[in-house]
Amino acid sequence: MSANAQPASHAVTAADFRAACGLFASGVTVVTRLLPDGGPYGMTVSSFTSVSLDPPLILVCIDRNARFLRDLLPDQAFAVNILSDQQQHIAAGFADRKEDDRFAGVAWSAGWEGVPLLGGVVVTFACSLQQNIPSGDHFILIGEVHQIRRHKGSPLVWCDRGYHFLPAVGRAEEEAEERRS
Repeated sequence: MSANAQPASHAVTAADFRAACGLFASGVTVVTRLLPDGGPYGMTVSSFTSVSLDPPLILVCIDRNARFLRDLLPDQAFAVNILSDQQQHIAAGFADRKEDDRFAGVAWSAGWEGVPLLGGVVVTFACSLQQNIPSGDHFILIGEVHQIRRHKGSPLVWCDRGYHFLPAVGRAEEEAEERRS
């Protein structure tokens, strides 16, 4: 056994699991939707990934007690907004357990099916809910992507209980655009 290796344990606590998973860097997103009364709702989510290119599918994992899941219907529109490195305050605001108007002072516009798309983000994915899969203390939402809006900027990253930043992103987009021309 190496000097840094720890002996195997049979019991993995929630705290140990959270700390270990927290060492995996992830982008910071705000997932948004319209509530039944037509008002916008959103929450910060770091569990996001692509699932399929054809059809274009993404997934997000949401705590089963989150208000976001209440009254959520099959095929309902929702959006994943990938925050920029300038939007730590938005990540914190949408993660706040107080659910007052999280959209106060936050620029947004209506996207596909009216779903709220946040301003200043790096990219938005407007989706329809395809599957809602219960798993442990979360639900896995799989959405089919119907609209993508990309913007310049660098994404906000969460790792080891803190925000981090990447170098400027965009060169790959410029090269792809040159190939299309």
